[in-house]
Amino acid sequence: MRDQDRLAAVTAVVTRAVNQTDPMGLLSIGAPEDEYEPEIRELVAGLGDAWPDPTAVLRLCESVFSHFFGARYVNAKRMKRLAGRIVMGLRELERTP
Repeated sequence: MRDQDRLAAVTAVVTRAVNQTDPMGLLSIGAPEDEYEPEIRELVAGLGDAWPDPTAVLRLCESVFSHFFGARYVNAKRMKRLAGRIVMGLRELERTP
């Protein structure tokens, strides 16, 4: 897979995980589908250092959302769910030829 294709695939995995999890509950109250775009960019950029360690992916999620929204608003359960979805999506992506 070319680097550009891989970046697009990783971005799609992260975007799907973030939008499904809706970590700050914004999509559920009517925010636009691209509401988490800045956070998604930061997550994708940080995955180079965090992947393939699931704990590092969780820390990355917590760090990104704490940076953008403030640590007191970050829900630990939602962060675990988000990190899990990202890890599962990336593992599936790695199995794809």
